Amino acid sequence: MFCQSCGAQVAGAFCAKCGAGASQPSPPSAPPPAYTPPPAVTVLDSQQLAKERLNQLGGAAQEHGKEAAKLAQQGIGAMAARMGKVAFGAAVLLWIAWFFFPAASLSGRVVVPQSYTFWGLIGTNFTNMLLMQRATSHGLFAIIGLVASAAPFAAPFIQTAWARYLNAAPLAYVLVAWVAIYLNEHSAFGVIAIEEGANPFALSWGIFVLTIAAIVLAAGALKKTAA
Repeated sequence: MFCQSCGAQVAGAFCAKCGAGASQPSPPSAPPPAYTPPPAVTVLDSQQLAKERLNQLGGAAQEHGKEAAKLAQQGIGAMAARMGKVAFGAAVLLWIAWFFFPAASLSGRVVVPQSYTFWGLIGTNFTNMLLMQRATSHGLFAIIGLVASAAPFAAPFIQTAWARYLNAAPLAYVLVAWVAIYLNEHSAFGVIAIEEGANPFALSWGIFVLTIAAIVLAAGALKKTAA
């Protein structure tokens, strides 16, 4: 024990030096808890976040693209099964030739060289072009052509006996278009062809591919009729 006043160690209840009471020493205080560092925090910059976000969006877009491609493949397969592979291929080729293959071209001294698809050809008035007037206009004749080119795709869904003849609609229109194109270019370039010795207007290979595709479709309709 220790004296409460002078701090001397005593054996009894009172200090022999100062007479003050003695007391038990206070137990030692517990040591402070050990320092624990906070968990590490990873700091991501804006570029890293943007990159991760783009990766997530890219993955989602890829998944949606696969689903869309699968649905398109199923739809194309179902359409080909209804129409027949040959008729379906001819109809697709017809549309490609209609809008993308070169059907005719202009060249020479008196005209500006240029190329026309079949769609552009049936909407061009060459007489107005020579007169420097508006020459391009897809009117009723061109719209009828679109309906005729789409008719083979609708034929399998029409449950009537005459529906098979819709496969011949593109050929009927193309034959009429040949006559219209000839009259159009002859009225515009007939005199020039005589004076220059050469016609600046010439048909291109695309219109022949278009005509062959239309013939294949029409032949399929005739085979079905014979059967």
